[in-house]
Amino acid sequence: MRKMFLTAALCFAAFAVFAAEPTESHRAAAVELLLARGMPEILENQCLLMADKQIAVQPELAEHREKLLEFYRGAFGFAALKDDFVELYVREFTEAELRELARMCNTPVGRKAAAFNAKLVPVLAELLERKVREKAAAMQK
Repeated sequence: MRKMFLTAALCFAAFAVFAAEPTESHRAAAVELLLARGMPEILENQCLLMADKQIAVQPELAEHREKLLEFYRGAFGFAALKDDFVELYVREFTEAELRELARMCNTPVGRKAAAFNAKLVPVLAELLERKVREKAAAMQK
């Protein structure tokens, strides 16, 4: 009886592991959503922003801008982060939900929201940087 219970428990555990593994079409739906949301462009703009900010702080790096961009793209570009984003999305959304979100992103309002989000990233970075400077200045008093 104990052996039969253990075998059933192992089969259930194995089924749970395999059932939780997203399919290729589920992953493809996540990629479709990332593309619809303009994630490659958002991340490219973020890489450009980071490189330009680094050069502003250290002007001697200006002549190495392409190497700096290569580094940032390798760490933060779409190709570097795509699989991580896909994993986040497939854990949170079903394939049908991802496809529905992608369809919404491909509407005029969805494209407008994606464009706004792309513009929002550098604005948010500036806002956070300013808030940190203000807080640091207040703490130094």
